[in-house]
Amino acid sequence: MTEYPFYFILLYSLVQGITEFIPISSSGHLNIIESLLNGSENRNLLFETTAHFSSLLALTVYLLKHSSFGLKNLISDNFKLIAISFIPALIIGLIMKILNFNFLSLKMIAYTSIIGAIILFAADKFKNIQIKTKSPSMDFLIAGIFQCLAFLPGFSRSGSCITAFLILGQNKKQAITNSLLMSFPIILLSFLSNAHDLELISIDKSLLFIFIITFISAYLTLYFFIKYINRIGFTPYVIYRIILGFIILYYLG
Repeated sequence: MTEYPFYFILLYSLVQGITEFIPISSSGHLNIIESLLNGSENRNLLFETTAHFSSLLALTVYLLKHSSFGLKNLISDNFKLIAISFIPALIIGLIMKILNFNFLSLKMIAYTSIIGAIILFAADKFKNIQIKTKSPSMDFLIAGIFQCLAFLPGFSRSGSCITAFLILGQNKKQAITNSLLMSFPIILLSFLSNAHDLELISIDKSLLFIFIITFISAYLTLYFFIKYINRIGFTPYVIYRIILGFIILYYLG
């Protein structure tokens, strides 16, 4: 395996853990790191697989510890809805894999970061654009369609799902909780897909470090994100994404 400097591994782990569940796009940020620090826009599947597994474990532990209903009940009670929300991403993902689509580019990340931020801001602030379906299944299907925007790096999977649920009239914490539930099959599929494409994995200190740092940063981010979301709202994330997008465009000239 290619040797990576310690600062790259540390930054990669922190960025994955911090950005996976908040609405600023983990894939977009990891692609920026790969491009700027490693000189390549190609994904490191071994790092990505390890980080996804660690993020999934952090989410599981968080829900076990902090969900008042318990993880088992939370998932079992919403299993049908989670499955419905997963259908659009499964279809689009299979099509993209068969046709070998690749949208990885810094310019794409810049534009999707800005556009996604504006849509999230509108969904959060303008209540008159809300849509009431009166059907949880339809709500999750619509959120699942929004989730497919995250196939474009920079759009943010969690941001797209949260935006959908806000438009559908849910409050901030409801939207975040449902977004987290929807992330289970997506992260698991990403992990299994990447693992399938890899040869036999040998554990070394780099992967162990990525696993530990990603887990800690993802867990802490989940805790503080959900605890303070009603106080700070989504505006800081919107501002950050817009600034990031314009910085990338400026950098690209």
